[in-house]
Amino acid sequence: MTPRRRLRLAVSALALIGVAALARYGVAHIGAAQMPITLSSAATIADTPQVSPDESPAPLFAVQHRDPHDALANGSLRGTEPDGGVSVGFGGHLKPDMALRRLFDYYLVLLGETDLSGIRSLMHDELRRRRLDTPLIDEVMASFDRYTRYQQAAVALANQPGLSMDQQLAQVIALRRQMLGDETAEAFYGDEQRRQQQSLQRLAIQSDASLSPAEKARRLQALDAALPAAEQEAQAQVSLGTTVQEQTDAFDAAQTDADARHAERAQLFGDAAADRLQQLDQSRAQWQARLDAYTQQSQAIQADSSLTSAQQQAALQHLLTNSFHGGEQVQVQAMQSSGLLSKSN
Repeated sequence: MTPRRRLRLAVSALALIGVAALARYGVAHIGAAQMPITLSSAATIADTPQVSPDESPAPLFAVQHRDPHDALANGSLRGTEPDGGVSVGFGGHLKPDMALRRLFDYYLVLLGETDLSGIRSLMHDELRRRRLDTPLIDEVMASFDRYTRYQQAAVALANQPGLSMDQQLAQVIALRRQMLGDETAEAFYGDEQRRQQQSLQRLAIQSDASLSPAEKARRLQALDAALPAAEQEAQAQVSLGTTVQEQTDAFDAAQTDADARHAERAQLFGDAAADRLQQLDQSRAQWQARLDAYTQQSQAIQADSSLTSAQQQAALQHLLTNSFHGGEQVQVQAMQSSGLLSKSN
């Protein structure tokens, strides 16, 4: 398998983890690349905190000031090729599309391994390597700056308490259009937003106690029938993932041992799937153990009255750097900013 293929699979796996988190917690608090959704009455654009497209929110993450070229050559992207691309539309101007978002996200994987200015420099070098015209490069970099400002504002928006899923999604959509513009927001997030809205409709039907099981099934079937064929297949996969997650939750609650889990899963999904799910259980347990150890140590640092505030911050950054590598650091800091880390035990 090529390094680029491994990178794409890793990104796909993260997307599936996000779906599982939504099913598991009801609210998905997502860090740098996505936003939370939750469930109920819709919010309006007027409800959305107004952030100037040119205003830079506070830095999203504490990052290392490692040389960006060293981070690219020896960090989590080593051995890969830049993903995504730049499309040109009418008049030779930048045409936003998913390839452009993939290009941005490719370099933002390095956030935590080097700082944002270093990432920006690396991407600028890549655009010059592709021999793009200077005006087009300027448009790409301006779009990248808006994208990163949106990401920072999105995390701040995620920390608002008391919002339901559809209120959060409505505010996220409004924030995207405000900071990215309608064309870029649609190109980057349009399909994703429609899938999220369809998922919210499914959750509303499933949680409606006034509906009989037969009526729920009828409405869900009608909802799925309105989807394109490819999305119907994707929805079937999501439904399967929800079934797996619900079964895993039941196993966890009952403290079911590994052998019993494997036997029940094999009956439902086959031996090969049961083996993969067992490996996932082991990986999840290892990740949780690392989170627990990090949380305990960080709490001990914060409780140490012999340290000054500056010494505590330095010790916490050292602990983060030594406990997790690049992309993991971003994930852990996003969990901290959303208040999820202390709840993960």
